[in-house]
Amino acid sequence: MSGIDNLICVALLVRGIKTVNSRERVLSAMNLEEPDRVPLDIELADEPFQLLCKHYNFKDNSVSRSFTYGIKLCRALGCDLLIFEPGSPKNWRPKRFDDGSWLDEWGILRRPRMKGTIDWFETHPIVDEKSLDEYEFPDPSAPGRLEDLEEAIKMYRGEFAIIAGIGFSLWERAWTLHGFHQSLIDFYHNPKFMERLLDRIVDFDVEMAKIIVEHEIDAFRLGDDYAGQKDLLFSPEVWRKFIKPRLKKITNIARNRGLPVILHSCGNVIQIMKDLSEAGIDVINPVQPKAMNPAELKLRFGNLFCFYGTMDLQHTLPFGTAEDVKNEVSERMRTVGAGGGLILAPAHTVPPDVPVQNLVSLSRAVKKLGKYGFSK
Repeated sequence: MSGIDNLICVALLVRGIKTVNSRERVLSAMNLEEPDRVPLDIELADEPFQLLCKHYNFKDNSVSRSFTYGIKLCRALGCDLLIFEPGSPKNWRPKRFDDGSWLDEWGILRRPRMKGTIDWFETHPIVDEKSLDEYEFPDPSAPGRLEDLEEAIKMYRGEFAIIAGIGFSLWERAWTLHGFHQSLIDFYHNPKFMERLLDRIVDFDVEMAKIIVEHEIDAFRLGDDYAGQKDLLFSPEVWRKFIKPRLKKITNIARNRGLPVILHSCGNVIQIMKDLSEAGIDVINPVQPKAMNPAELKLRFGNLFCFYGTMDLQHTLPFGTAEDVKNEVSERMRTVGAGGGLILAPAHTVPPDVPVQNLVSLSRAVKKLGKYGFSK
């Protein structure tokens, strides 16, 4: 440890903030406390992942089948979280077509977009009551779904915070099965059908959640985008009727095990923030700063949530300078980080248009400016 590091440790101890590992750092932030420094997460699409490995001269670029995590790269960047979702069963293989499209486990034809981002969903297997009655949901307990998670727990529990949960949990699973526009229409014109569809999705999610929380994880995560850049995709009343009570059924599984619950929901969800707390959400992600003002959220809801994200992926990271990135980290620490309850991360998976130097700048700025308890 260098002389400067020793001085930092003394300053932290004087203030009563002990040095911690990544796991403790994340749990402290989720508990709305100030750890030794703000936790960091950088989820990468494949191209920036490979470029960063090249930047740090890492030869082993193998990654998880579910997420682009390289442990060497996580350590180099100072990242503190590993996140996992259930994969496909061990012996299941997708049906692939010559045009690049493929049929997933849910019977949905998908067409890839940019590597490392979500596909286009081109077909929807549930079109009416009859097809809903006949539709067979995947088996949540099928062997092999959690292989990556189980390996990470064996190898890295105690070093990193290990997060696991369900993406496409309610609304997103409903529209991928039934169609986006048709699902919006049926909230109003065929509500009983939508309730039946969502109830079947909840049954799957609850069983999947029960299996996940049996593992030694540090937090439970749900993905469900409820909003666009400016507002919710549907009225708050629709969300409260169709989503909120079902969301709570899922979060209860984790909360009964004492686990904090993270919600990933892009866009502007400010109209339902208090509802999200009532539904059992402890951590809000990704907090897009072009959709919701992070400083305002901290003032209004900082007693309810840890905020996870907040780094601008629409302007600062792709188009700003390394100094702009550093300044944004400083601003987030001053406004959202004060008093704790902040995990810094880009406001979504990092795409190829973000320069490597800006990601390196983010890492360096967090290490330098993200520390609590001493003068910077």
